[in-house]
Amino acid sequence: MNRGVALRILTMLAVVVVTIVGVAIFFKVEKISVQGNGLYAIEEIVTASELNKGDNMITISKSLTAGNIMAVLPYVEEVRIDRMLPNQVVITVKESEAAYSIISMEGDRWLMNSNGKILEIQPESAAEYPKITGVVITNPVVGEMVQCEQTENLEALKAILEPLESTDYISKIHHINVEQPFDIIMEYEDQFEIRLGSVENMDLKIQSLTGVLGQLDSTESGIIDLTFDEEKVPRFRPWQKSKILPIIF
Repeated sequence: MNRGVALRILTMLAVVVVTIVGVAIFFKVEKISVQGNGLYAIEEIVTASELNKGDNMITISKSLTAGNIMAVLPYVEEVRIDRMLPNQVVITVKESEAAYSIISMEGDRWLMNSNGKILEIQPESAAEYPKITGVVITNPVVGEMVQCEQTENLEALKAILEPLESTDYISKIHHINVEQPFDIIMEYEDQFEIRLGSVENMDLKIQSLTGVLGQLDSTESGIIDLTFDEEKVPRFRPWQKSKILPIIF
């Protein structure tokens, strides 16, 4: 009986050894594909991942690989790693779609994304980005989250940016002022001053703003008031008039 038990144990060990050897021999990385990239070249992402042809498919750490990419390439917000047996790894990335210009205590301007991650110091030759006032960052480090003393203002800013990025006019917002988180103001090109009030009902306010902009003529300019009274009605006041008029959808 002891011989039978020993034989079964040896058989199991042999199966394990054969499986491990088979995995090591047959399941090796031969192809690395990248999807979702736009700002970064495929070669940049593959290099940052630290994956190499010949690596074992099974022992690849997805979390470590994703972390490597995000640590080196700050514009990457999300990474997914998929194994496609027998020999392919697919890297899918989501890059920051918008950047905002924010000032540091040293007076430099940096770019950050809507989650508050520092992307890079703003190049002087770069296109204009929406400028943020009311938040001054301290000790900015590329790839890390914004640090500042105005934490309430920063939270108010984040509450605006997420719904704003779902619109098609984000590129026309030139300035976001959160110096007073209960009296937030945005500038839409040189055409409109948008008064948002507090962060309360922010999703509804951005939806209303979309509707208002769709009704106003390109020749009109003035104040779009989204501070909302009990009726939650957006209002518009042309620069040349003193009375704010309700917008009816």
